[in-house]
Amino acid sequence: MVLPDEASKRLEGKYTAMVVCWFLGNGCLFSWNSMLTIEDYYVYLFPNYHPSRVLTLVYQPFALGTLAILAYHEAKINTRRRNLFGYILFFLSSLAILVLDLATSGKGGLGTFIGICIISGAFGVADANVQGGMVGDLSYMRPEFIQSYVAGLAASGVITSALRLITKAAFENSRGGLRKGASTF
Repeated sequence: MVLPDEASKRLEGKYTAMVVCWFLGNGCLFSWNSMLTIEDYYVYLFPNYHPSRVLTLVYQPFALGTLAILAYHEAKINTRRRNLFGYILFFLSSLAILVLDLATSGKGGLGTFIGICIISGAFGVADANVQGGMVGDLSYMRPEFIQSYVAGLAASGVITSALRLITKAAFENSRGGLRKGASTF
């Protein structure tokens, strides 16, 4: 029999953990959603390369291939390191988008497009590491944690879309507004 004091101690920090899980879920897809929502900027830069189709087609094989490798070696892999690697790769890939845009001064070209495609592939690798690892780890915990994580995944799309609308409206009439809005975003 569980005493009331023991039950409250076991649930201590549950809501804080749910908020952390929501932020982890949000952080998992926020960078990829950010890349997809500035698609109008990429279409402007690379009109002949069809970035709206190509970036997703580059992302998927890397995500699927990484997921297959991780599933095959699941018994030997430290899931926490896998999660950390994925989140670090998300951060570095997001930073690489900004560095690439600043280094090329917002100019298009085949080299820049290949760089964007490489970053898209890195997002696929990071996504396979993080989503599989987080869902696996959270499935051993309380069901509310995994629900909060998945809610964070869903919220990342809404948040990035809202932020993109705000930045696009803020820089609509300025010179180079599309690039400024994408960079600010």
